[in-house]
Amino acid sequence: MDLDAPPTTIHAQEGLLPRGPWSFLKAALPGGFGRWGWGLLAGWALMVAGPAFSWAMLLRRTAGWSALPGHWGEGITARDIWELWENGGLKHNPVNSPAVHTLGLGLVIVLWCGWRMQAETVDLPGRLGPWLLGALDTLLVGLVPLALVAWAILRGLAWLGETGIQGLGWTAFVGRPLVVMATLSALGLQWWFLRLGRTERAASARRRGYGRHLGWSFQSLWAHPVQWTVVVLGGTAVRALLAFLVLFLAWRIGGATVGRVWLFFLLQVTATVINAWLLGWFLRASALYWQHDLKVREARADFVKAHRDAESLET
Repeated sequence: MDLDAPPTTIHAQEGLLPRGPWSFLKAALPGGFGRWGWGLLAGWALMVAGPAFSWAMLLRRTAGWSALPGHWGEGITARDIWELWENGGLKHNPVNSPAVHTLGLGLVIVLWCGWRMQAETVDLPGRLGPWLLGALDTLLVGLVPLALVAWAILRGLAWLGETGIQGLGWTAFVGRPLVVMATLSALGLQWWFLRLGRTERAASARRRGYGRHLGWSFQSLWAHPVQWTVVVLGGTAVRALLAFLVLFLAWRIGGATVGRVWLFFLLQVTATVINAWLLGWFLRASALYWQHDLKVREARADFVKAHRDAESLET
């Protein structure tokens, strides 16, 4: 390096221009497709289909002593819940049931395939250690800031609901569950950055300190609050809307025939697969953003170090 003419800015290089997450949405359009993407889609479908079939079989077995199967959809009374608990086999072994097993298996498949797909997007090995330790890092640096922001927004929505104005009341009614779901999504996004950071830190020859790893991963989320809010909140709203539309359609038409029940079940699985594809899209986009953001931060660190070295030699 020519110390008489030290670098003045990293922005002179096109590849090192800071970019927000919106810039990577187009490149991530394969979404939930691909080797690990198919596992992601299948895991989500299993989470919906498995418990649904398990509950259907349970209700079928209860047809001899309960009126619940014949009046499903008209309302569940306290008596029906008691019968399911006492006579449906849930009382003695509530955890060891097909519904719980398929739900748990589907969740594990979703989490693991999502991690492997994300790591593969940026050419990193998807190991179990960073996956687990990244979750602990998330509790350390991500839980409190996001919880405080969510609490402030929920307080504001509660105030809107207490004004007595109908439009503001509906805004609060719809907004509160969306804020909770979006906060959980943002917490998951923070986990994605931290587990990627741990994986890259272990594979890189540049041994960054643990504090820098936490700081850079934290800044990856909070450096673009507007763009990430739109991505997280918009994605949450779309996924919730798809599930709500299927439920609303089933509620309006009713399930009087076997064909209708199968139709609504297939629509629910279809909506779930679409939501899983959207999740894969966000997983890829966040990984590509993280990769570029890391490159920019490393260039900045090298730039600062070069200036300090030049100043120390001059003095």
